[in-house]
Amino acid sequence: MTQIAQLQSDTDEALMLSYGKGCQAAFAELYGRHKGPIYRYVCRQLGAKHQVKAEELFQEVWLRVIDNRASYTVEAKFSTWLYRIAHNLLIDEHRKHTARGEHLALVDEAPNNNDSASPEVLSSNQDNHESELHNDFLQRAIKHCVELLVPQQRDAFLLRHEAGFSASQVCEIVEAKPETVKTRLRYAMSQLRDCLHRKVDSSETGGARQA
Repeated sequence: MTQIAQLQSDTDEALMLSYGKGCQAAFAELYGRHKGPIYRYVCRQLGAKHQVKAEELFQEVWLRVIDNRASYTVEAKFSTWLYRIAHNLLIDEHRKHTARGEHLALVDEAPNNNDSASPEVLSSNQDNHESELHNDFLQRAIKHCVELLVPQQRDAFLLRHEAGFSASQVCEIVEAKPETVKTRLRYAMSQLRDCLHRKVDSSETGGARQA
């Protein structure tokens, strides 16, 4: 087995331990696996208006990984450790600037196919266009509603439903008790449902979907 194949089959924890021993290729593999999710998490927490700061914090996360490579020990999943670094940096940033977080895109855009002009396809395309408009409205509504969540609720929500961590892993990342995280998630979902209901109701009564 080649080194590249071996690295690709290694767990995150094994890669981090290898990196601590000087294997730069192990870091490259880790970075490739986690750069996208971590970047989205940071961006959605800080918001589009703070993209420059989000990029700075994203880089700082990986600088912390580099700085701690020699002292890293497997006490939890690597991803839990990595997101805890990002979480702590975001908490510091929230305290400094009380930044509002960015959206979580929960709705995929509908497919659009204009290759055929048959009546069936034209009808289907019209349905798709209406579906796309509806999905675009929902996406913008979700962006707006997630922005309104307080930072702790937004953080728990993104970690649980965007990053896909279990409730117990979220507790490890944010260093909070299970009941605390459960309460944050419950309030976050309640706030989002209420906000989205208001958005949908206002769009139906106003005749236009605007988020």
